[in-house]
Amino acid sequence: MTKNTIMPIERAFDEYLEYCEFTRRMSRQTLSAKRWVMMDFRANVPAKTLGEITTQQVNDWIAAQARRGLNSRTINTRICHVVAMFRYFRDMGVEMPELKIRHIVKQKETEPIRRVFYTREQIEQVLGYCNQIQWLLIKLSFDCGLRITELRNLRLLNITDRMIVFTGKGGRRREVHMSREARERLTQWVVSRRIDDYLWQKSSGTLLSVEELRHLMRQPFYLAGFRNFHPHSLRHSFATDIQRNGATLMESQEMLGHSNAVITQRYLHGLDGQMAACFERLKFSATS
Repeated sequence: MTKNTIMPIERAFDEYLEYCEFTRRMSRQTLSAKRWVMMDFRANVPAKTLGEITTQQVNDWIAAQARRGLNSRTINTRICHVVAMFRYFRDMGVEMPELKIRHIVKQKETEPIRRVFYTREQIEQVLGYCNQIQWLLIKLSFDCGLRITELRNLRLLNITDRMIVFTGKGGRRREVHMSREARERLTQWVVSRRIDDYLWQKSSGTLLSVEELRHLMRQPFYLAGFRNFHPHSLRHSFATDIQRNGATLMESQEMLGHSNAVITQRYLHGLDGQMAACFERLKFSATS
């Protein structure tokens, strides 16, 4: 029996996450997702060591995810995180005799892909129900096409005038631009809260969590009569908005920060130095 086989699961998970961070160099967003899944797995699977994990325990954990109301696509993403960890430890020589990866049951994905989006007019309606922080969270997401993790991790050092530069998904540099109104309101927020680093902090100095941001953003949508809001819907709204205003495919993919299409990668340099003009033409020409 190897050392890792009898290693407590908590330590094994830490080792795997360190491998993902320092060897695989996964993005902060991916690491955060993996860490959350590992914590949930640990809290709901009775095994104490890697060698005790069984196929039945894993499938019971999967069934519990479904009972909590998660859709099949989300569950299958979490399964992929766990299976990737199992395969890492198998490659490291760890024996898990009661675990058969091929018998782990994925969910059948029957629900359609969610593509909820909102028009500019609907966003303006929602903004009328917002307090100061809710307005900024929703407006910046819609202006810039931000993922919620990108929104959460915004810092003053990322912002120059109306431009925001940060490291996005996949470790790729991302440049986005906000409207003049958003910049003015953001300045008011920074001054009133005496912010000197991260934008979204509690009075204790700790960052608001993704779940707390999601809750804040959902409230005004609910008040405006929209019951199916999810933060990623604002990213779909951003994409639909710029396409309706004449964005080319290359412009859309660059403004969204997509990096998983080979063809897109070949043309990223085509917009170097032109991002501000793209945002001005496609997002703000009619409103700013």
